[in-house]
Amino acid sequence: MSRPVIRFLTAHDLPAYKALRDGGLKNDPEAFSSDFESEVHRPVESYAARLGQPPGNDFILGTFGPGGALLGAVVCVREARLKTRHEASLAGMIVAPQARRQGLGKALLTEFDTQVRRIPGIEHVVLGVTASNAGAVRLYEGAGFVRYGLLPRAIKLADRYFDTALMVKTL
Repeated sequence: MSRPVIRFLTAHDLPAYKALRDGGLKNDPEAFSSDFESEVHRPVESYAARLGQPPGNDFILGTFGPGGALLGAVVCVREARLKTRHEASLAGMIVAPQARRQGLGKALLTEFDTQVRRIPGIEHVVLGVTASNAGAVRLYEGAGFVRYGLLPRAIKLADRYFDTALMVKTL
């Protein structure tokens, strides 16, 4: 695959982002604490608060394929409280099913790392990932995240539970 186009999302990209996110919630419900049934009704404009670029605090990076289709996204949210402003969260990452295993997740995480380091005062990034998703855990480990804990039964789908691996990357 040729080098993916990765850039910050703008207001123009929000409908495509919402569609990608809604698809992820529907197709991989165990990977998200949000649920499709609630989020599908969320207005597109509600994601605008996360748009930005370093040195600002929050951003969404997207990776685009031929024709400009949004194939993946990763979200950065800086902690708002004064005592924890040194922390950012990788608040969500989605790669469309048809675009997986092509290096897009790795490329998104590489650019995420570059951009989060441009935010003044950020010392580490945290994330939670479904512990049984071995591919996602390996992807984050390959990007320098280490597991520091496990939240058992973090997600409940009907009568099934999924643990969340808690991970951190020191910058």
